[in-house]
Amino acid sequence: MLTEEILRFVKKIPKGSVASYKEVAEAIGHPRAYRAVARVLAKNKDPEVPCHRVVRSDCLLAGYKGTSKLAWQKAAFLLKEGLPMVLNTDTVLGLLGLALNPKTVEKIYRLRKRDLKKPMIILINELSRLKDLEVDLEPWQQKLLLELWPASISVILECKSQSFAYLHRGSNSLAFRIPANKTLREILAIAGPLVAPSANPEGLPPAKTLSQARKYFAKSVLYFVWEDKKGEQASTLVDLRQRPPLLIRKGADFEKWQNLERRFF
Repeated sequence: MLTEEILRFVKKIPKGSVASYKEVAEAIGHPRAYRAVARVLAKNKDPEVPCHRVVRSDCLLAGYKGTSKLAWQKAAFLLKEGLPMVLNTDTVLGLLGLALNPKTVEKIYRLRKRDLKKPMIILINELSRLKDLEVDLEPWQQKLLLELWPASISVILECKSQSFAYLHRGSNSLAFRIPANKTLREILAIAGPLVAPSANPEGLPPAKTLSQARKYFAKSVLYFVWEDKKGEQASTLVDLRQRPPLLIRKGADFEKWQNLERRFF
């Protein structure tokens, strides 16, 4: 039966790879059955069938488990498996990838033509995730961050671990943020820490829309954009390796930082 053929093929899609609905239909010898592929996967209940690894031909994520409301889960599973993806952040559109996967990180450097000496900001969903990257907080830092986050404010912290030299690029420091966007935090809770540079090659303007991002990256990445935001600011950036902290960049949520700084320092 067609249903069995579809599920049998999708079961074989390896971790870290995707296929389009059309490619699945062609692979099983029914090239016009791509809508049937979508219907079968929407109804599938077998956890052994990785339905999240089937996307649209234009690399956009479709729904998951029969509804567009769960597409964020599909994004989370694919990011966890190491696939780079353009998606909303709490600031500008980002090109996100799994921070704990060196190959994913290097791919994002290549795609963005980014200076190899420049570390990327890392998004986390909760403070305890800093331990995943061997970052230890001083008591005053922890107290401040518990009040500061979630917010569109990134902070630089010490990270001397050579295990994460591919992230800190020899700077022995990394910038982190718990984003203000709730959907993004839910994605991070499943996927894990994500590097999150803006969605543009270095030297070009950050993409403000999905169409702009697609002009930059075409089919080399996946796309999940659930909000149509334009002209958002980059995050405020603060160096927390010293006390009082040093403001590096004024950006989104700057007033929140000012208010907290007055109370703490």
